[in-house]
Amino acid sequence: MEDWQKKIKNIPDRPGVYIYKNHEGRVIYVGKAKRLIRRVKQYFQNVKDKSPKTVKLISEIITIDTFVTASEFDALLLEATLIRQWMPKYNVIAKDDKSLLYICLTFSETLPRLLLLRKPELAIHKKDKRNRIYGPFQSDRALRDLLSQLRHAIPYCMQKKRTGVPCFYTHIGLCDPCPCTFTRAKNTEETRKQIKRYMVNMRSFRDVFDGKTIRVTSAYTRLMNNAATNERFEDALVYKRRIDMLYNISSFKYDPLVFIEQGIDAVFDGELSELLGYLHNDYPHLQTLTRIECFDMSQLYGTSPVGAMVVLTDGTPDNKAYRKFRINKTGIVSDVSMMEEVLTRRFMHADWPVPSFILLDGGKAQLHTASLVFAKLNLSIPYAGLAKRFEELIVPTAFGYHTLRLPLTSKALHVLERVRDEAHRFAISYHKVLRDKRLTV
Repeated sequence: MEDWQKKIKNIPDRPGVYIYKNHEGRVIYVGKAKRLIRRVKQYFQNVKDKSPKTVKLISEIITIDTFVTASEFDALLLEATLIRQWMPKYNVIAKDDKSLLYICLTFSETLPRLLLLRKPELAIHKKDKRNRIYGPFQSDRALRDLLSQLRHAIPYCMQKKRTGVPCFYTHIGLCDPCPCTFTRAKNTEETRKQIKRYMVNMRSFRDVFDGKTIRVTSAYTRLMNNAATNERFEDALVYKRRIDMLYNISSFKYDPLVFIEQGIDAVFDGELSELLGYLHNDYPHLQTLTRIECFDMSQLYGTSPVGAMVVLTDGTPDNKAYRKFRINKTGIVSDVSMMEEVLTRRFMHADWPVPSFILLDGGKAQLHTASLVFAKLNLSIPYAGLAKRFEELIVPTAFGYHTLRLPLTSKALHVLERVRDEAHRFAISYHKVLRDKRLTV
């Protein structure tokens, strides 16, 4: 067991795919994980309690390879790609006598369908090359959860029989337009418009599973801006919600194989390089983004107020550098007041590395507070705020504030959102710990 502990100790605590190989160097299993090190460790703990299949798998593992991805969604797509490419024997031996699950988009039909298929059903649809097949997916639950979330971003229909009666999801806005309603309709202008909208949805769905979510978000952004320009604000809000949902699902949108061909470091380097370009006009002397620190606050009506600092080192979350702050001020305190205390306490630690850039979760009020703290401490560190409402990057200048509205498809926005969301998660998790302690006293 000690040998295995040595093998797995360097596995990162990040989303990604793990690959087990036997003594011949042959891939025998591929899996995905939200946190690689935790998932791999589970295989070698309490081995006696594992199923016979898992025990046999463990006995054959000689080497473990991992590919870090930017999100769990990317890991799911990469896992399916690698299983299809290598067909490892322990993936093919399905659980509960079921074969692995595939997604099929039947573009061979006039109105394509989205089908979930097992291997025995797959051959029929594979014959027509116009159909798109994705998978196999190892986890039924993970795939079905993903499809459930994706429906809020790209409405789709899975009704088996199209009888002219709209499906259930039509009534709650998650199947729009429903092909059941115009399958047998007359060839009118309105019907053609409905078919066109439906085909756009199906092609968008295909793009997401091709790892081209940026193409979908770009199209939605154009439609949102056009609707807003023409004062169709309800339509603009619909597209804004769809864009937000796509970001929530995938977080960072890449072709699955990019993590094998380029590696996660190259992906993060591209993000940091683009962000540096945006910041260069306001901070011409900023040459590197080696260490980014982000700060966020959390409280519930003044109770258990906390602050959190998370760190990206070369674009990668540096968990060991994370810090949490229990606010010392009593009574109801504002987020701005909390930010002042946290920033002041952070820079009392001369032993902590100096950040290249600081991101604050908030707008002008938080930036003004930061400017006072930095002036008091005689610090000169580039900083900015990310205002969540429109995902605007607000940079302080000598004449006020410079607002940058980055494209929703921007790699620079990806890294900003990633560190902001991580700071938010870390702050809330600490707040919940203190709140639970207070309630149990």
